Amino acid sequence: MAVIAIGFVLGHILALALLYVLGTLYWQLYQLYQFHCWLRRSGKAAPPEASGIWGEIFDAVYRLQKKQRKSKRRMRQALNRIENSTAALKEGVIMADSNGNLEWWNNSAGLLLGLQRPTDRGQPITNILRNPEFFRYFSQKRFGEPLVIKSPSKDGIYLEVQTTLYDQNDHLIFVRDVTRLHLLEQMRKDFVANASHELKTPLTVIKGYLETLSMFKDNLPPSMQRGIVNMSDQSLRMEHLIEDLLLLSRLETNDKREAHQWVKIDDICETVKKTALPMMSDEHEISFDLPEDSYIYGASSELYSAFSNLVVNAIKYSPEGGDIRVKWVQNEFSGVFSVEDQGLGIDPRHIPRLTERFFRVDKGRGSNTGGTGLGLAIVKHVLIHHNAKLQIRSQPGFGSTFSCHFPTDRVRQEALLATVATEADSIDAPVKPLAHSQEQEENTTTETSSTS
Repeated sequence: MAVIAIGFVLGHILALALLYVLGTLYWQLYQLYQFHCWLRRSGKAAPPEASGIWGEIFDAVYRLQKKQRKSKRRMRQALNRIENSTAALKEGVIMADSNGNLEWWNNSAGLLLGLQRPTDRGQPITNILRNPEFFRYFSQKRFGEPLVIKSPSKDGIYLEVQTTLYDQNDHLIFVRDVTRLHLLEQMRKDFVANASHELKTPLTVIKGYLETLSMFKDNLPPSMQRGIVNMSDQSLRMEHLIEDLLLLSRLETNDKREAHQWVKIDDICETVKKTALPMMSDEHEISFDLPEDSYIYGASSELYSAFSNLVVNAIKYSPEGGDIRVKWVQNEFSGVFSVEDQGLGIDPRHIPRLTERFFRVDKGRGSNTGGTGLGLAIVKHVLIHHNAKLQIRSQPGFGSTFSCHFPTDRVRQEALLATVATEADSIDAPVKPLAHSQEQEENTTTETSSTS
């Protein structure tokens, strides 16, 4: 208004208004230029002197920058603490993106796996760890259970790898040295195998003499007759225990493994039936619901051991009789062998430990049933070798159902099997599962998540 008044007095309103606008524009551009120069210097210095709205802008931006620098400083300190703490860990920690490309690792991971900075940064971890087991574990995302492998950088060192997915399916990988535990476990397996093998010879001698004495026991006093009968029963029980220990040892060490082939379910269960029938009392009733045209790809003797243990357990732990139903159900996703009984049942809190060696819900049952306590441990290891899993459903007083779930590539109907066999003959190759090979068998665990 003052400019207009002065222009009116002088008679040059438009000229003075134009000069005022140009002066104001110059002032704004000058302040903007100062603001630009200050920002180019990262705003570290104090803001330039200005009045009015530009002074408020400079002060506000300066305060925001000070807060941002404080936040960055706190974040940098937190990151440094995290890096220092993880660097001090004996366990290796690795961060990889969703594709498995290495982003960061601590010093322990570098030493255990031989990782080098900056060469390996951004490289796929499967290119660094050239181990077939780890490749299957990582590419097929088998992260439910840890994987034990040999260290690629240190001879004689065994590593346990545990992977967790986070954020956008990025990978957080923990690596720890389990050489001592691995050696102890190997010593345990060797001891059990060697001790069981060495016990066979003296037990055979004892059984031979007991059989000889049994021929003349009618001429002995009743007390000695009872002793001979008891010794014969216990030597038979010990023989079964040694046989189970040797079988379990072979399953654990993959020693003398039987070749896998297509086996008819009905043929395996027919042998199981012959084993089970003599053990049944008049109170038991057992039924087999088995399609005649179903096949499974596996080791016949191992599958027989697993199926027979489940059926025999159903008979032993159904003391008051009841129905025992053995079924094979097959669909497009899997094949399921199940044994259902109406026996004593199991408290759900004991189910996770059922596949442990010698574990018993009732410590007094072993002597009454004649069991070795190794049956379900054998079942678990057989299923591991066949990429299968064990599911247990039970309730005290209402019986139990044990189900063996086999993947779809290990089960076939006869019509489909004939087609696959014809195609295999045309290229002169044996019929094998389409997705799994025998090398993959030891990487699958039971659903009960039990360790032996």
